[in-house]
Amino acid sequence: MNNSDLGRVQAYLLRHRYAETKSARHNISKEERDVATMLRDADASMRTLLEEIFDGQGLELKSFNEFEAAGIPIGATVFVLARKPDFTPPFFGTEKLITRMRQVRRGIGSDAEAKIWFTQLWFILLDLLYTRKSRGPNALQDWVETSFSKNVFVDVVKEYINDHVRKIDPSTLKTDAVYKVLTNTELKEGTVSQLCNAFLELMVDAGLLDLVGQDSYRQTLLFAYEMKMNYDRQLAKLLPSADPYLSASTLLIVETESEAEER
Repeated sequence: MNNSDLGRVQAYLLRHRYAETKSARHNISKEERDVATMLRDADASMRTLLEEIFDGQGLELKSFNEFEAAGIPIGATVFVLARKPDFTPPFFGTEKLITRMRQVRRGIGSDAEAKIWFTQLWFILLDLLYTRKSRGPNALQDWVETSFSKNVFVDVVKEYINDHVRKIDPSTLKTDAVYKVLTNTELKEGTVSQLCNAFLELMVDAGLLDLVGQDSYRQTLLFAYEMKMNYDRQLAKLLPSADPYLSASTLLIVETESEAEER
C-alpha cells in the first residue's frame, strides 16, 4: 500500500466505516473489497501510520477475523472504524441527522426536537438490542442474533410513549422539554412510524445497522464494538442492572435533554 492507496483507504473508511474482504451479510462492491484487501495486505509501517492518523482524529481502526468475532466467513477480514470514548470527531456532525428527521411532516418543529427524537429512539433501540435480549452492553459475539423488523421497532417506540412517558406526572420532572416533544398532541397518525423510518435510515447510512431483508434490520459489528468501548463511560447510569428498561424509562425523559442539546 503506497501513499495514494493510504489516502483512498482513509477516504473510504471515513465515509463507510466498514470494509470486508468477503461477506456473509451482503454483496460487497469491488471498491470495498479492494480497500479491505489493501488494508489486510499492507505492511506494518503503513498500517501503523494509518492507525496513528485515525487516532489523532478520535477514531480507532480495528480488524476482526473469524476467530475473533462471530458472523465472519472463513478466511475473511473485517475492518471497522470506531469512534473512541471521550472524542467527538469533527466530521461526524448532526447536520444530516437534523435534516433527515425534519423531513417528517408535522412531527418535528425545530432542530432541538429533531435531536430529542433521535436521542430517544437511540435509547429505545439499545433496549431492543440489549435489554430485551438479555445482553450486556459489552457483549460482542452475539451481534449476529439481533435481527428485528421495522414494525417491531415502531411498536416498541409506541409502547414506550404510551405505557411509560404518558403516565409520568410532568410536574415531577426537572424539565419537561422531552416529555412535551414525545407527547405532542399535534403528532398525526403515522408520524411516529415516519420518525422511526428516518431514524433507521440514518442508522444504516452510519454503518450501525444492516438492512438484512425487507424492513428487517440487524446490528453491525461496528455498532457492537463501539458499544463495548463506550459502555462504562456513557451508558452505565442509563441502563441500570435492576430491571433496566423500566428504570430507564424516566431517566430517558429527565437526564438526556442535555445530551440532546449537545448532539
